[in-house]
Amino acid sequence: MAGRPKSFDEDAAMDAFIDVFWTNGYGGTSVDDLQSAAGIKRGSFYASFGSKDDVFQTVMNRYWNGVTEPGLSKLEPAATALEGVASFLRHVGRFMSENPFRGCLLLSSAGTSTSKVEASEAVSGRMAQLEARLTERLLTDPDLSLDRARELSAYVLTILLGLNAMARTGHDGSSIKFAAECAAQSLHALSQKP
Repeated sequence: MAGRPKSFDEDAAMDAFIDVFWTNGYGGTSVDDLQSAAGIKRGSFYASFGSKDDVFQTVMNRYWNGVTEPGLSKLEPAATALEGVASFLRHVGRFMSENPFRGCLLLSSAGTSTSKVEASEAVSGRMAQLEARLTERLLTDPDLSLDRARELSAYVLTILLGLNAMARTGHDGSSIKFAAECAAQSLHALSQKP
């Protein structure tokens, strides 16, 4: 005997889930929040999406592919590695200025602790991937050692988390973009051997 057909759009539901996690964070989001945002009943939620952790992992993958990956594409077109990373920083500054009180879902999730192993791994894995992409791009500069590329990647991650905090706390967009620009301009000096 076949079950009743789904009466909701899974893509629209996932978009709603992203919005809830992005606004409330993992810890501040309940299954009730998710099902309410998608307009579905609890039984349909579990049957279609699994647990809150399952949804969060899917949300992080969807966010990465739809938001983070397009941002990381700014690394490649530039003539040099440092110009590519500077372009990425400027992009993030613009993005943060356009998302007051929200910032970036990935960075906001990295800035909060959770006791859920699955959720923590979804975030830490993506943060490690972000750092690796920055380091890989920087290593295309023949003048940068592996150690210096890693140090610059750590610096960029620190800036990203700071820009996110500015956005989450409602800083003026022009201040966020200015901070990103300062960081972008500092890369060349920081890349020089001490």
